[in-house]
Amino acid sequence: MINDSSLFAGLDDVDWAALHHAYGPAVEVPELLRGLVDDDPAARETALDGMYGAVHHQGDVYDSTLATIPFLLDAAARPQLPGRGPIVELLGSYAGAEYDDVDEDEDDEYADEEEVAHQMAARAAIADARPVFLALLDDPDPQVRAAAAGALMVRPDAGISAALSDRLAVEADEDVRKALLDLLGRLGRLARTGRLTGVDPAGLLAPLVETLTADGPPQPRLAALAQLVEAAEPPGVDVVATALALFDALYAREAPPPSPAGFTTDTLRGAVRQLGERELAGRPSPPAAPLVQQLSAALGDRVGERTRLLTALLDAPEWYRRHDAIAPVQRLVDGWRGPYRELVARLGEQLLDPEPRLAGAAASSLRHLDVLAEPAADAMVRALDAAPREARHDRGAPPWVIRWGGGEAALGPVPVALAALADRRVLPVLRWALEQDQPPEDVGQAVAALGPAAAELVPLIRDRLRDLPDAPERFRSSLVYALGRIGPAAAPCLPELLARLPDDGAARALAALGPAAVDAVPALRRATGSDEWRQRLPAASALWQVTGDAELVLPVLARSLEGTTFEARDAARGLAELGPAAAGTAPRLRELCAAADSTGWLPLAAAVALWRVTGDAAATLPTLLSAWRANSYTAREVVRHLAEFGPLAADAVPLLRAELARVRRHNVREATWTTDQVAADEELLRYCRAALDAIG
Repeated sequence: MINDSSLFAGLDDVDWAALHHAYGPAVEVPELLRGLVDDDPAARETALDGMYGAVHHQGDVYDSTLATIPFLLDAAARPQLPGRGPIVELLGSYAGAEYDDVDEDEDDEYADEEEVAHQMAARAAIADARPVFLALLDDPDPQVRAAAAGALMVRPDAGISAALSDRLAVEADEDVRKALLDLLGRLGRLARTGRLTGVDPAGLLAPLVETLTADGPPQPRLAALAQLVEAAEPPGVDVVATALALFDALYAREAPPPSPAGFTTDTLRGAVRQLGERELAGRPSPPAAPLVQQLSAALGDRVGERTRLLTALLDAPEWYRRHDAIAPVQRLVDGWRGPYRELVARLGEQLLDPEPRLAGAAASSLRHLDVLAEPAADAMVRALDAAPREARHDRGAPPWVIRWGGGEAALGPVPVALAALADRRVLPVLRWALEQDQPPEDVGQAVAALGPAAAELVPLIRDRLRDLPDAPERFRSSLVYALGRIGPAAAPCLPELLARLPDDGAARALAALGPAAVDAVPALRRATGSDEWRQRLPAASALWQVTGDAELVLPVLARSLEGTTFEARDAARGLAELGPAAAGTAPRLRELCAAADSTGWLPLAAAVALWRVTGDAAATLPTLLSAWRANSYTAREVVRHLAEFGPLAADAVPLLRAELARVRRHNVREATWTTDQVAADEELLRYCRAALDAIG
């Protein structure tokens, strides 16, 4: 522990119990602050984890967060203390200085007034500490210099631009030079958009051009290239060829990985650090994945150049060069549309590499590519033939089944990817997984993806539903869902499905069985009398699919048209299945087409039902297109039905063509990710093409 009585003076005079962090009173904050500068690196890591985990939880700022700022600034300014780099980074994070879009006039729509006030106060306090951070630009510790430069971005102006440029002119450390170049590029973007005045954007690019064209080390030059690409492509420069040459130079440099820290802590930061140490082990060159990702992201919508860059890296002989390209490949395919057959095929080849880190990264990237994973299917099958049946999640190449620390199991990424392709070659894997004493909870989703092709698994699924009564509900529900996707071939499981009524999942599975579930009619009729509409409506739809008798279900669905927004929406969807047999509900459906619903889902469902019931395109098509324009998340549902209209949907052609012309995937956001975004977008594209074909 540092022996300096002036350090953290007044810390114990603060009433920390009256202040709060993410988990309650901030009584442990003094211990955390002292731990940040402890001589023991394990103590520092534990304290830093506590600061990010509670005092600055998920980027939030509390009254206790504000109270730590003076003490952190004091520690940051003392060059004899350990751990100052992370402290300065923490201060920059308090202010949100790492984001381009920080604006003191912008409030988070989900934050309350107190949260906004705390965030604004943190930004002001960090901005007022500008002299501290400017002084730290000359600190002997490179990590401190880089972090101080980032913290200055909380309130950038011409003076900050000059200070960073001046520092770049004398900076020798490559990591710090890269950080400075990135910040100058950000300043250039702010200047171009008018959010940074008194600065010439072209002047900010000059150090970047000079760095790129000078005969210097490759890392800063790659950073400069990425920033210039975002600004405007350097004249006469082939970005991909230049980048590949610089990557060749970077990978040619010998840089043995840093020695492991030699200690462990029971913290998230410690776990991440150890994972990073394992990832770096055995690499003869520095990791370049962040640079590959930065350059790929800078190219943005230039999908052809991004594909060319990443394909070349995946063709490299060194496993670690290919490894660095895999995450950028996934981000590209996840967020942008393009011709990816060749790229995905190369991704599949990595599954067969003896380096387990490479195979594991490739498998994870293929997991959510849905139909786009098809070029890698043969490689995935060969990888499964050689893979272990089960293994820990952090051990080697991906197995059939992953066992987590608590004993829970999940399918490995390769079986999931193959199942999404409805590739029957994954059936032996799914059978083996189902036969285990503790089957993976997600195996039902994989079986469901195969659909009717998984019919041979029906007897085994029936056994599992019978002999695992205490299995997690998620597992049992997934098997019921799988039976529905298999369809009429799942009829032998009728007793097990009946036992789960009035569960809505069981009703939907029975609907998929159709007439093969005729013995379920009495139970379904009873379920249509449920007081809970979420049980009543699926039972009614199932009764229609099984019997085709509209008189049995029409009163149930029509009554729910008078219910809440969600109930009426689902009732309309059920009526759409009945078609002309539901003609008597047309007046109410016309009313619902004009219902006040900010999301558009109720009018959309009503319009689809009205179209199916009456065939009145003039009354329904405008509602569909209005829902699409008002809420982009309705697009798939809208377009799915447009092909039914044929030439009557001619008014939809501009929207369809505009959607097909988009480079970025539908509804994908920069800061969010979902497991189905590729599948959903590819489905939307198929619907768009089918609709245009039908319209003619």
